[in-house]
Amino acid sequence: MPIDILPSKRQGLYFLEHCRVSQVDEHIVYSKSQKKVVQFFSIPVKNTSVILLGSGTSITQAAVRQLGDSGVMIGFTGGDGSPLFMGSMSEYRPNEYFFSYLKIWQDEEKRLEMAKVFQIYRADFVLQAWKKFGYRFDSLNKISDTFKQKITLANTNQQIMEAEGKFASSLYQLNAQLLGCEFARKPGQKDENDRFNSYLDNGNYLAYGLASVVLWTYGLPFQMAVNHGYTRRGAMVFDVADIIKDGVIMPAAMKAAADGLSRSEMRKLCIENIQNNKTLDYLFETLKHCLS
Repeated sequence: MPIDILPSKRQGLYFLEHCRVSQVDEHIVYSKSQKKVVQFFSIPVKNTSVILLGSGTSITQAAVRQLGDSGVMIGFTGGDGSPLFMGSMSEYRPNEYFFSYLKIWQDEEKRLEMAKVFQIYRADFVLQAWKKFGYRFDSLNKISDTFKQKITLANTNQQIMEAEGKFASSLYQLNAQLLGCEFARKPGQKDENDRFNSYLDNGNYLAYGLASVVLWTYGLPFQMAVNHGYTRRGAMVFDVADIIKDGVIMPAAMKAAADGLSRSEMRKLCIENIQNNKTLDYLFETLKHCLS
């Protein structure tokens, strides 16, 4: 009998477009029609963490049921994998992590401490991921150390947010310096000619997807944030995504933009970076450490 792979150890993150997902002989497959020939491709459910369904997709109820039973999250997205419009939910998620988190979240001091730990893990992950991506800067260590010092001394959530904003800005400047270009971050930029900001926004949705998988697996509410606005919808997703997006999304998306890669090539580079750094593992371990 095959042993289920823990969600924290699963590698599969699939983005599907223009296909139909169904159950065939207890297997989950997606099918595409080409020149009146229907081709079927199997999805390794036991090693899959999330499936994103983009434009022109459909899924059968039987497939949804089996994916849910196997602990696979399903997300419905727009074109290019973003934005995420809807994610699967289940009333049968574990509740022990939620009760641990609730005790922390209701205590202002503990909630602030968790917010600070998130940022420390964020800085450590940047160092790890950038070096593996091939970036080595003497100044990177200095930026990271300065950021962690500010986080350690922070007494309010506002001070944490100010420090993390300066940290991200320094990383953008460092990336732009390496790529030999000028860059100003403008989130939500609609100008398709601004490839850098467009790719960063698009790539960040992959980070939000990973954060959603971790929170969904642990049964933690998306609304109860520790860093972003406490009443902002889904803010905890942004808190968790921030731990890893500077490390794996920023360098890959900016390099893809500088090299003139297509949007799909950029996504592939981001996903490779995510997998090479065992990013999902890192998020699971970070949350588990904080909850303990």
